[in-house]
Amino acid sequence: MIALSTEEAGRALGLRPLAAPVTGVCIDSRQVRPGDLFVALQGERFDGHDFVAEALAAGASGALVEGRRWTDERTGELVRPVPSGAAPTLDPRRMVYPVDDTLVALSALAREVRRKSAATMVAVTGSVGKTSTKDLISAMAGRARRVVVTAANQNNEVGVPLTLLAIEPDTELVVVEMGMRGHGQIEALARVAEPDIGVVTNIHPVHLELLGTLENVAKAKAELLGCLRPGGVAVIPADCGLLGPYAAAASCRVVRFSFGSTAVVGDGAEVHGFLRSNGPKGTTVLCLHWPEGEAEVEVPFGSRHRLENAVAAAAACYAAGLPMDRCVAGVADARFSRSRGDIMRLPGVTLIDDTYNASPAAVRAALDDLVDLAAESGGRPVAVLGDMLELGRGAQDYHEATGAYAAEAGVGALWGVGPLSRYTVEGFRRARAWGAEKETSLPLRAGNLRSADEASPVLAGLHRGDVVLLKASRSMGLEVLVQHIAEEAAAGRWLGPSEADADKDGSTEGSQA
Repeated sequence: MIALSTEEAGRALGLRPLAAPVTGVCIDSRQVRPGDLFVALQGERFDGHDFVAEALAAGASGALVEGRRWTDERTGELVRPVPSGAAPTLDPRRMVYPVDDTLVALSALAREVRRKSAATMVAVTGSVGKTSTKDLISAMAGRARRVVVTAANQNNEVGVPLTLLAIEPDTELVVVEMGMRGHGQIEALARVAEPDIGVVTNIHPVHLELLGTLENVAKAKAELLGCLRPGGVAVIPADCGLLGPYAAAASCRVVRFSFGSTAVVGDGAEVHGFLRSNGPKGTTVLCLHWPEGEAEVEVPFGSRHRLENAVAAAAACYAAGLPMDRCVAGVADARFSRSRGDIMRLPGVTLIDDTYNASPAAVRAALDDLVDLAAESGGRPVAVLGDMLELGRGAQDYHEATGAYAAEAGVGALWGVGPLSRYTVEGFRRARAWGAEKETSLPLRAGNLRSADEASPVLAGLHRGDVVLLKASRSMGLEVLVQHIAEEAAAGRWLGPSEADADKDGSTEGSQA
């Protein structure tokens, strides 16, 4: 990280100068490096205050603690241990710095580091696709700049500061992802990151349990646009009218992006993407057009939602003034966070592991990709869809509509996982109009499971050549079912005897893209 002097750190925290400069910040005592400042956070399972002694003994230059957790409120006496000799040249009691709120203090240090950096700050939010867009911006901008990017999905009040604290003196661009569940949360994160460019990938019905309406979702996401630095740029979808008023109110430059099937741009998008043709070996050729030029790139994915994310990422690079020809080539370098549409080509079946999260719009996009991939391989499209959470009063309707959409899209079999997903199955069955068929055939093509641990019905219903999508809200744990199917495939369940023997000899390999 960019080091903070004793005075800079103290000023940021509202304290006297610290006893030592801050050359690193750590929230896990097991990962402390000599010289780090340890920040004691209260977590769901652990309290960092219980590990201050260990952090100082490991060489931390000091520890931020909450005064109310660290001392007796009546006497002011220490109620937690400070090891003697933690740092021979410093008095251990001077190394412990009480503050009102260590989470606020963590953000204050991160903001100070951000302000010392000359790097361009790109913040990404949106209802769906923000993590993939973040990954793509990092890959594309990495062709031209030294980049620091949010790790995995560390997009909350802890993860955003930790990303900023990873900024080095030579960092030229930072990509930070911002998640939220309610009003005020994006604004709070943006006040820490102070972004130059704010990307909103899209607005869809998510978090409705707290926000109520799509308009409120847009309002919450648009908080990012109101927190841009002077001269900042808002990057938004060209077809999202809900964001237009917020972009106008922010008095910032606006770059709009769009994705379509042709080169024709009729929506005022500055950055537009479309598919020109199919490349060799089934690769997809994406053409990107911006005011000063256009370029083509072969991408290792063909799903529409990732192509849309790639265009959003290109728009962010354009807004940052990066050399677009170099950035476009970086699309092929993208490495996505796990369980977000990973394609696993296993013996006998193909899995699409999209188990990280789900919303109505994201599930529809994933179903479209499922049907397309199955058509290419000649297999049957099968969906295993778990509950989509935080949809509020409309949850039942959203699940029924999702099931109907799956049937209309051409999905051949569907299993729901969880109590809400029985409505998905009902919608699927009604849309398929299976009433005239024998009921005994239905369990192999539609059914509901109470949890992801009930793998047997799905395993029994799969056929050789099936392409299987697994998608649900994170807490449904569908990765367990992914593992079950992968193990059965590896054992040759969906292969003939000769094929299974060949696979054991290494003649057939599963692959993951």
